[in-house]
Amino acid sequence: MLMQDFLKNLFTNVDITVLVARIILLAVFTFVFYMFFYYAKKRNLQLYTYIVIAVVVIMFVLSFLVSANELAFYVYFALMLLAILGLMLFISDINRHIFRLSVKRKFFRDNLADHYGSEDLSKSVSEIVKSCLRLSKTDTGALIVIADHMSDEILDSGIKINSEITAELIETLFFPKTPLHDGAVIITANKVASAGCYLPLTQAQNLPREFGTRHRAAIGVAAAFPDCTAIVVSEETGIISAMHDGKIKRYLDSRQLQDILDCAMGLADESAEERLWGEKEL
Repeated sequence: MLMQDFLKNLFTNVDITVLVARIILLAVFTFVFYMFFYYAKKRNLQLYTYIVIAVVVIMFVLSFLVSANELAFYVYFALMLLAILGLMLFISDINRHIFRLSVKRKFFRDNLADHYGSEDLSKSVSEIVKSCLRLSKTDTGALIVIADHMSDEILDSGIKINSEITAELIETLFFPKTPLHDGAVIITANKVASAGCYLPLTQAQNLPREFGTRHRAAIGVAAAFPDCTAIVVSEETGIISAMHDGKIKRYLDSRQLQDILDCAMGLADESAEERLWGEKEL
């Protein structure tokens, strides 16, 4: 009967202010845990689900052993711990979705298209495609990141270039044994902003065996900055891949690569980007 007493006392025999506060608290916890279960399912983290189920079972057992007041403390304490754990596990997913809902990305895209014009942006796309195809034919490794904006920490980790985008420049930067060939080239504001940059590596374990440091860096930066697109040319196979907002496309030809770069440079609308990468998750 202790569980029944706890549930009864939760919404009865209390002041109206306390009742409203408890209803709001319950609604907040319901929303928070709905989001966490959604992220857990999307990232295939059954462990988090199992932990929540275990806590529910423990609460049920405790309901036969402790008083209603003591049970309330344990319930709130357990829910708070689970919420904190979920926040720690899914903070990157939450940041990405908050960014999608903001107007920041649309502002940068509209500003880029208005400032440079579609002709200049299309020329830049052609130069990037040309360089990637040439690098692919010679099995020259490359990592190019196209972003609406990029953190100063990443830009400062390399050498500032601030040059127009040309195929010859990109190929030169990735020429083997040159000082900058191992890092990433960052393209932003229709310029080659920096080269030889260091990127955050993904810690994901379920990646293809042939993915090396460049691929892991591309996945890592695409997860950290959902507005960016990373292009990788494999040094071992010459395969061209693209990473964007947690998604990966491999074995790209010139047409597919151009479509991806059109989206990255703001030449395609949002519906075209959704068709290319898949519908955005809410």
